[in-house]
Amino acid sequence: MTRKLAIEQTTNKDRIFSIPDFVWLWFGMTAQMGVFNLGASFAFKIPFYEVMAAVLLGNFIVSIVLVLNGDPGSKYGIKFAVFLRAAFGYLGGKIALVRAIGATCWFGIQTYFGAVAINLAVKYVFEYDNWPLFFILFGIAQILLCLMGIKWIKWLQNLAAPALFLLSLWIIYFLVSGSEGGWSEFANADIRSPLPFWAALTANLSYWVTVAINISDFTRHIKNDCRKSFFSRNKVSIIGQLPAVTVGMVVFVTVGMVGAVFTGNGNPVEIINSSLGGAWVLLGLFIILLAQLSTNVPANLFATANVISGCFARQGVTYKHGVLIAGVIGMLTMPWYLVEHFLVYLPFIGALLAPLPGIMMTDYFLIRKARLSVKDLFDWDGKYSYWKGINPAAIIAYVAGLVAGLSYLRLSWLIALPVALIIYYVLTKIWIQKSWPHSVTETDEEAVCMVVEEDAASDSISSKL
Repeated sequence: MTRKLAIEQTTNKDRIFSIPDFVWLWFGMTAQMGVFNLGASFAFKIPFYEVMAAVLLGNFIVSIVLVLNGDPGSKYGIKFAVFLRAAFGYLGGKIALVRAIGATCWFGIQTYFGAVAINLAVKYVFEYDNWPLFFILFGIAQILLCLMGIKWIKWLQNLAAPALFLLSLWIIYFLVSGSEGGWSEFANADIRSPLPFWAALTANLSYWVTVAINISDFTRHIKNDCRKSFFSRNKVSIIGQLPAVTVGMVVFVTVGMVGAVFTGNGNPVEIINSSLGGAWVLLGLFIILLAQLSTNVPANLFATANVISGCFARQGVTYKHGVLIAGVIGMLTMPWYLVEHFLVYLPFIGALLAPLPGIMMTDYFLIRKARLSVKDLFDWDGKYSYWKGINPAAIIAYVAGLVAGLSYLRLSWLIALPVALIIYYVLTKIWIQKSWPHSVTETDEEAVCMVVEEDAASDSISSKL
């Protein structure tokens, strides 16, 4: 008996992101304590201009992956967890949960950073010290905001991102202009513990591998005419995403690096407190809270909720259930331990997740020529059933990429993605296409996959958010 779910696609009214919205979305997501901390971790280890080269190259590569992996969302209005079924099979698509693991850890880390910032400010004003309490309260506040849905997330980004950008430029100017040596002192700071350029590049690549995987959760909400060419339907993604993620990372990594060189801290609250003191610490707190909210809610909580609801839709798990599950688990990950080993954590996440976009892009563009049968993505016995719901080639390629990435941890992203990509392509051509020909030779692209009309809104989960 064929088992099906309601086809969940965004409707016209759900497509609310324009180019400026996507620009501010990415500025907001790059402005976060994790990026400040990443910049601080490079201080006295690698020259500033090499860091900038790693940031520009790494995030340019990531931006390409973001655009390519976002096309199924732009074209079909489907979630990442649904799109993954084409390559991994209906049951194998639950490997999307590894994305949820990474994002859940990030949610805990970002909530911890926010809690520490709140604690510093409250301690200064009221002499009350209790960061665990603020950790719980800040986590609950983010969960409640995410439960309000994508429109509230868009509003938050459009408010927070411009303020964060301007405040961060001010911090850089204040610290550099206030030093005796100025910019030259910063750019030529002593190298005490050398870090290879490729390690810095891997850290930058690994930073956004999580969102590069599930970017279709966002592109499914962009305004476009999905029936047009690849570049036309992805105009918002290309123009809004590529410059924003790159420029955003340049600015906010620089804040962390400048702060570490001149004050010994990468946290804006501690930077401002050590430089100005007094009530200025409240400005630092404002920066941190905006940064954490603008990143944590869309990149970690919203994304994970979509993965969980997509993987367990047959069990009745909804988006709101996913938000609650992700939020609670994220707060139990003891993120303070992960922060202590940041430059180990990032390459590990790269090894864990980088094989997925390699497999997804290969399957979608090289094997299927950017054509999917949407109805079969929601049919357990449809074209993407493979062997008992699992595509063995995808699983083998993922494991091979993971092992390769872990074996060369400092180059994890650079190794894991191409290994998985090549193995998947070869196995599909010599094995899968012969054993399950209907799984990879689509000729019946779903007519309703382009723009779902308003009368189909009852079938769309996103229309209920």
